[in-house]
Amino acid sequence: MESNKELLARIKKAEANKKSLTHITDKSDLSLEDKMKISLCKFFVQFAHAKKIKMSELSEITQIPATRLSEITNYKIRNFKVSQLLKYLSVLAEHDVHVRNHVELLEQTFALPLLKTSETKKLTKSIKKSSQFSYA
Repeated sequence: MESNKELLARIKKAEANKKSLTHITDKSDLSLEDKMKISLCKFFVQFAHAKKIKMSELSEITQIPATRLSEITNYKIRNFKVSQLLKYLSVLAEHDVHVRNHVELLEQTFALPLLKTSETKKLTKSIKKSSQFSYA
């Protein structure tokens, strides 16, 4: 059992380390890129949780270094570019159907042709109009 002195020392150390935490507490000011990174990191967290495996096991499965996986699953998004996370996600997709489906959806989305603004507005109106109809 820790003494009061040891507990106070631990609290003091935790407060000092708090300044260097990389966890994201306020998501309101995140850029689109940061939101994308968080979304990509979630797949690793969900996979490990669903399979009930440790980072060392996930590292063995994917051949991604455990230190990198730790950074990903702790959402240290400043350490990564979106392209790096997509590369790692593609590796994870080889081991999980859910992740593979998401990667394929991303690939299909990025492959779509870009529409002119006027065409996008027409399409948006059409979608809104069709979603107002009831199928009851």
